[in-house]
Amino acid sequence: MKNERRIGAHLDTHKLLDYLDGQADTTSRREVEEHLGLPCPACRDLLHEFGALLERMRLDRIDEVPEELRARALAVFAPREAPTLPQRVAEMLARILFDSLSQPIPEAARRAVGEVRRLRLGLGEHSLELEFETESAETRSVRGRLDAPDPQLHRVELLIAAERLSGWADASGVFTFERVPRGTARITVVGPAGHYRLPPLEL
Repeated sequence: MKNERRIGAHLDTHKLLDYLDGQADTTSRREVEEHLGLPCPACRDLLHEFGALLERMRLDRIDEVPEELRARALAVFAPREAPTLPQRVAEMLARILFDSLSQPIPEAARRAVGEVRRLRLGLGEHSLELEFETESAETRSVRGRLDAPDPQLHRVELLIAAERLSGWADASGVFTFERVPRGTARITVVGPAGHYRLPPLEL
């Protein structure tokens, strides 16, 4: 009577892959080889399939990219730091071109608009118009219109006493602050062209 070797459990796929890739240790390699010596067509077929797959993967590998070329490619997609504005652009003092307190508007115009203080300021090559109107004995409204490219990208900050107000001009350059307390206002306009500081203005 012939001695037959029992097949036992099939080989684990991880063991087969490690065996084909040369990563199996001595014990695992012996276990795989002993099992493949048994009449187990399922494991032998699986071994052949894995072998063919690994061969296709090896053939599909591309050459190593030169380090110089790799560095140049990564540099193309590296985030660029935003340029730092020069100090003379980052902080500029606005010039008062017109102030109704020192250059009163005609009487007819005053009757039409009421007691409103109007100013026009130069911001470099651009301009800013402001109106201060009394709301109550203690508060004022501040309205403005910025004449500059992309006015909606400009932020207007108003600091008065302990309060700090901030808002964005709309697409037409208009902005408004309401219920602003009386006092000395310090207004700045911050945009792509730089940081403009207005002279202190009494509300």
